[in-house]
Amino acid sequence: MDSMDFKPEFSIPSFLLSVTDKRKDLKDKEAVKFSAESKNFRLSVSYSNVKPPPVIREVGDKCIILLGSPILGDRIECEKAIKMVCVEDKLPEKLSKDLNGEFLFIIFNRRSGLLKIINDRFTSIPIYYYHNKVSGDFHASPYFTSIWQIRKTLGLKLRQETLCEFLFFQRILGTKTYLEDVLFLPDASIMDIEGRKQSLIRYWQRNYQKNNSSLNENAYRLAELIERSVNNKTSDGKRYGHFLSGGMDSRSVLASFEKNYPTCFTATLSENRELRTAREIAHTKGAKHIFLKLHPEHYSQIFEPSTKIIGGMYNYDHGIFLGFSEPVSQNADVCFHGHGFDYMFQGMYIPGKPIVIGGRTLYYQTIMELPDDLVTYFRTNVSYRIKGADVWSFIRPDRRTNMLSSQIESISEVLSDGKNLTDSPNDLWEYLTFHHLSRHYSFPNHATIATLAEQRVISFDNDIFDLYLSLPVEHRFSGRIEKRCLEILDPRLAKIWSANTNLPVTASPAKQTLYQITSFLKHRIFPENAKPEWTERTWPSRDHALRNQPILKKAVTDLCKSDTLEEADFIDIQKIRDELPRWIDGEDIPGISGDLVQTVLTLGTFLKVNSKN
Repeated sequence: MDSMDFKPEFSIPSFLLSVTDKRKDLKDKEAVKFSAESKNFRLSVSYSNVKPPPVIREVGDKCIILLGSPILGDRIECEKAIKMVCVEDKLPEKLSKDLNGEFLFIIFNRRSGLLKIINDRFTSIPIYYYHNKVSGDFHASPYFTSIWQIRKTLGLKLRQETLCEFLFFQRILGTKTYLEDVLFLPDASIMDIEGRKQSLIRYWQRNYQKNNSSLNENAYRLAELIERSVNNKTSDGKRYGHFLSGGMDSRSVLASFEKNYPTCFTATLSENRELRTAREIAHTKGAKHIFLKLHPEHYSQIFEPSTKIIGGMYNYDHGIFLGFSEPVSQNADVCFHGHGFDYMFQGMYIPGKPIVIGGRTLYYQTIMELPDDLVTYFRTNVSYRIKGADVWSFIRPDRRTNMLSSQIESISEVLSDGKNLTDSPNDLWEYLTFHHLSRHYSFPNHATIATLAEQRVISFDNDIFDLYLSLPVEHRFSGRIEKRCLEILDPRLAKIWSANTNLPVTASPAKQTLYQITSFLKHRIFPENAKPEWTERTWPSRDHALRNQPILKKAVTDLCKSDTLEEADFIDIQKIRDELPRWIDGEDIPGISGDLVQTVLTLGTFLKVNSKN
């Protein structure tokens, strides 16, 4: 069977690590899966539905907890990696040079009581933590919801400025979270906690020095590295799956498989262009293909579980891969996808200067020269900001000045960190978005696939990331290097048109524009009653879903009637209550868009479903 329907069955992961004074009572003892003690401190770990489960080992005085699949040499080597991190001598150098892939290490020394946390350079497994500098208590989790659920016990307060930032950018910048004193661990970090003491070093920093290779040379190098990453991340002989769309990124991953092809999954609404293209790609490669049929009202089915899984700091609709535990688990232990190739090698965030003819933006663009004031330009132009809405009109007038200042400060802090690494405007522009990769708005793709099986990211490879950092901007603009790379990896897949554009996937912008103009003229001469473009893709339109799915409409209406959003004390609650229900019912209200309503619903749902804790 190549088609599997959605089932409303969800696996919500949780994980909580705590280090406290051993004289304190251990709360909820039944939930604790592992504990260890030093002279003064107790480590306790509870978790459920984590895929794969943590690897826990004891080496001498040290207890090691590993999440992820670290690579040494050309293989996944969990046991060897555990032994490596237990040796303190030259640890930062060994982490930077020898260890590759996706990992999070937690090391507790029973002799000294020292806790050490080490993550990779991709923040592939995020870690949120709270350290009480008075008592020395420490709590951490890869799932923000697990920290959120103990916030009242810990006496933690909401950080209003962060809630507001989410409403503008659908994500959070820097290391802050919704809670005061709860932080996100930066990439490539070694953090030590010992009682009230805390230290943090970064064992690796990005190198933005550009290479002098030609586009073709860099494309061949990229093809070689992707193939190597696939081989490394399939070295443990498990059953592999791959979430395949009709675009270029996931296609490039599949093109890199030389044997043991993964089972390909395509999640979409119907027998549309996305599905037909993905199926053709899989069958051309010789891979099995399964259609994961989204529920007709998919967003309404997933918005609560998705919000819990992603901790409310991303929009829930990016967590679309829910409800397919059975077909995925029956076919795969580990799943891949195309994340990372879009921003690394398609250059999707490189600002271009568009050409507009007859109200239509053409594919052909030139690289835009960025202004000196990157903070203001980012705040008002970054592509994932809330569009079609006047967010400020929903902020109480007496709070707008403070919230604007906070927003500017937040962006400025990230930019300041970037200036320690590069002075290139284009690199700084991308650093503002990718300073910590798993804080990107699309991370829920990873998080929801990870509830179905272990997920691994082919682009999260040290050498692939280094190549990305070293590429001249011209090689990445308009996806030039990835298009050439795909032709090298598998010319057959390069010939299949893109479901995104319904154009040749490796066509140059000039050729795409020629197709675009021809299509426009054809439709002028022979008008058609075209279906909305979103029906040919995976993602339902936000506007359509919010206004046509009864459960979503009711969720927005109920949220407006409730006092949930009053926790976000900067929001003009009366304006929300007056205008959002009217917009949901189809009224065209200036200053409101599906982006805004969806983001308010995500925030409100997170506050509501976790309000009892």
